[in-house]
Amino acid sequence: MASRIGALLRRIARSYVLFVVIGVVVGLALAPVAWNATSSDGTVAVVPVAGTIDGGTSAGVSAMLQRARSDSDVKAVVLLVNSGGGGAAASEELYLQTKRTSQEMPVITSVDAAAASGAYYTIAPSDHIYAKPASTVGSVGVLATTPRALEPTTVISTTGPNKLTGGDEREFNYILESLGNAFIGAIFEQRGSELQLSRTELEQARIYSGTQAVQNGLVDSIGGRQAAVEHAADEAGLDNYDVRVMRPDGTARFLSRSNYVASTAPNKTMVSATYLYGEEPSGPVFLMVPATYLNPANDSAATEPRPTAATRLSPSPAVAAASGGTHVA
Repeated sequence: MASRIGALLRRIARSYVLFVVIGVVVGLALAPVAWNATSSDGTVAVVPVAGTIDGGTSAGVSAMLQRARSDSDVKAVVLLVNSGGGGAAASEELYLQTKRTSQEMPVITSVDAAAASGAYYTIAPSDHIYAKPASTVGSVGVLATTPRALEPTTVISTTGPNKLTGGDEREFNYILESLGNAFIGAIFEQRGSELQLSRTELEQARIYSGTQAVQNGLVDSIGGRQAAVEHAADEAGLDNYDVRVMRPDGTARFLSRSNYVASTAPNKTMVSATYLYGEEPSGPVFLMVPATYLNPANDSAATEPRPTAATRLSPSPAVAAASGGTHVA
């Protein structure tokens, strides 16, 4: 009897040990899953900059960057750029927002189809810029439509000689050159150690392919979105991280068909060049876009060329160059 009881106890003991071993094995198998699900070191925020940079685009992207800076979980930002630039003031605002963000956390840029003119201004403070071989980068400069002269009449009167025009042609050119010099100065401030271009060469406002841009220092590496995200995480010291897309609201408006086709924006549309400078511009409009984007020949909505500022933007003697920019006479 005693032997039977002993055998039963030994069987129970062996069964208990077996259950414990099984429990440990299962626990070890599930532990990595549980760890990966709860051990994120932080978040890489991806902020798209898509389409023409106007006031709405600037405000939307700025809001996303401000949100990223205020979120303690966001440790790095990736700018996903597909833009040919836009308004000068709106582009300058995005440059300032990117610069401020880069002072608080790593900012890495991935250029999709284009980062031209004002869009390149936007990404200049990035810690690292990736582009694809076929990306277009550059066009560092400013365009402006010249102010239309008005004369005082019985309907219009002024309190100063320059109230109607804002100044004479010399003063207009000074403003234009000041904007261009600020743009070029910012590029040298942010990219000076990488640039292989002289100031004179940069002032030519050429557009480069991604491969050429790596060679001349406007871009750091050939790569896409995944490379940019991984680089941002590495710069922030993140081994396990989440990726969050922080897309501004609104519709992305494109002047370039190639940029439109490449865009992954959920809401996008093509617009004509008159979206930027108007049907009949009555005053100077300062723009940071490649002149080719304003050619009505590229506008599917254009029918017959009109003698507007943009019509005369096609290569001709009517385009006058200023230091750091171009104005349309």
